[in-house]
Amino acid sequence: MGAIDATLRGRAAAESLMIDACKVQRPGEPTTDPDTGEVTPSETFVYSGPCKVQQTISQASSPTAGEHAFTVQDSRVDFPVSAGPLNVDDVVTITVSVLDPQLVGSEYRVVELFHKSMATAQRTRVQQVTE
Repeated sequence: MGAIDATLRGRAAAESLMIDACKVQRPGEPTTDPDTGEVTPSETFVYSGPCKVQQTISQASSPTAGEHAFTVQDSRVDFPVSAGPLNVDDVVTITVSVLDPQLVGSEYRVVELFHKSMATAQRTRVQQVTE
């Protein structure tokens, strides 16, 4: 059994555990309607498909900014190796969660990418920011 065959089997095994689904969008520059002055955020589609949400630590932080408190939870979203390419600051929205319906609609910001030669999944570090 060669390393390539083992990696491909590992990818299939990792993807078999990705029973949730998500979409990933990349924030862009907002656009302003010249007639109404309405500002609309722009986003670029990056990925839609299977994923898996993992919580990396059980402790959240509570930073404040401008007299506003936030709760930041450190987590990881796993994607197939073929997903993306992903960038830091991409936004991941969970669209289906088979075993935890509370995850549906959760949004995460990509904070760290994962690359290696024989990866079985993209294990992407994300932060869920809630107000």
